[in-house]
Amino acid sequence: MLQSKSSYKKSALTKERIFQSALSIMKEVGYQGATIRGICAKAHVSPATFYLYYESKSDLLQHFFHNSDHYFGNDLYKRIQGLDFRMQYREYVLAYAQLNIDTGLESMRVLYNPENAWFSDYRPMQATLELILENGRRSGVLPSSLAIEDCVRTIFITLRGVCFDWCIYDGSYDLADVMVRQGELLLEGLIRS
Repeated sequence: MLQSKSSYKKSALTKERIFQSALSIMKEVGYQGATIRGICAKAHVSPATFYLYYESKSDLLQHFFHNSDHYFGNDLYKRIQGLDFRMQYREYVLAYAQLNIDTGLESMRVLYNPENAWFSDYRPMQATLELILENGRRSGVLPSSLAIEDCVRTIFITLRGVCFDWCIYDGSYDLADVMVRQGELLLEGLIRS
């Protein structure tokens, strides 16, 4: 049976209300301190309703990653076509920094927790970086001896490390500027290896 437009809209609103309630609680007490029971109370839904939309507390984090996966997997890669490898890489790093800035400092603090399985998943964000690095290899900038998968992981460790540092220092510096600088230092190291 097809869902009517009004029930689909209500369903989407309920899902978003649960998510926003969870985010609000996590900002107050952290990821670990948030409970499904507390999220449900704040959202004015039953636990059964929660489980209609989310499998677990960590599943809530998927919401953060859905839009960014679409952007990095489609829009960004189309936008940087025709640029040389170094500019593709720079635009990628800038887009990653902007994603974190747009997500916001408090939300990033929620995301940076050991139970966030989405950080370890291979997603469109990593696939696009892999394509950019393969362009660097084809153009002769990156050595063929480098394993692209290792480079992707190393770059993400660096970019996430900068974002984590930004969270620690309460967003007190220009994240995009520092992320680009660190990303370019790392790239120079990869090129020379």
